[in-house]
Amino acid sequence: MPLFSFRMTDGNSVIIYAPDQSAAEETLTEMGMQSTAASVRELTRFVANFALTDSGDLHATLLDPGTLNEVSPDYPLLHSARAHSYADFGSSSTGESSEPVLFDDSTRHDLHNWSRRDKDLIAYVVKKERERLSN
Repeated sequence: MPLFSFRMTDGNSVIIYAPDQSAAEETLTEMGMQSTAASVRELTRFVANFALTDSGDLHATLLDPGTLNEVSPDYPLLHSARAHSYADFGSSSTGESSEPVLFDDSTRHDLHNWSRRDKDLIAYVVKKERERLSN
């Protein structure tokens, strides 16, 4: 059975495992989401890590670059912001200082070194992604 990715108008995404798109849409309707689907695509790859928290909840994290590449087309503004050279944000501790490193998930751990401007840029783009399909 395939997986379907629904990009919701509020900026979130929902992944549903179903025999076909119609069944996936029915499952989405049954979930009673507060937002409506803006687009749907079939995924060819999906890997998630589910970590058990001390409070007994499961915290899901997408770590697989292939999975992130599957979902990223639904967020073109964020993808564009991340495509800027990391050199614009300062050097990365993971790369050669003489070479720019693209800001992507492999450099995400450098986030604690970012200035307020850098964090504000991503926050602004996230806000715009949430609003982009809401009208």
